[in-house]
Amino acid sequence: MVTKGLTFSALVKDLIALPTPCNDVVYYPANLSTLGVQEKYAVFQTSSRKSGLAYMTIIHPDRAKFILASSRASMHEVYKAIPWPEFDLGYEEGTFYYKIAPSLQEVEFYFNNLKKQ
Repeated sequence: MVTKGLTFSALVKDLIALPTPCNDVVYYPANLSTLGVQEKYAVFQTSSRKSGLAYMTIIHPDRAKFILASSRASMHEVYKAIPWPEFDLGYEEGTFYYKIAPSLQEVEFYFNNLKKQ
């Protein structure tokens, strides 16, 4: 499942609350948004506690966007296979892991080819 369009989010302490397509809310560190402002594309996985669905999410300069949804195990495998460098960000709840894509074109190419497999 791929979602399209703008997803509205809100700041909650040092986290951004992002509504999911399954009517839940997931959170990611607000500091990650600065990468989008720098026109860097951060990709991360997160999951819904309500539905059990996991989401692959990308930070754009002006929004966060869900690009894939599946089981947690499946999303974890997809995330591990992404060939871009991984970074971590410490925050109040622990450590948050994400990968930086070389460009938006690379993100689109990678995930479009992944869907064809």
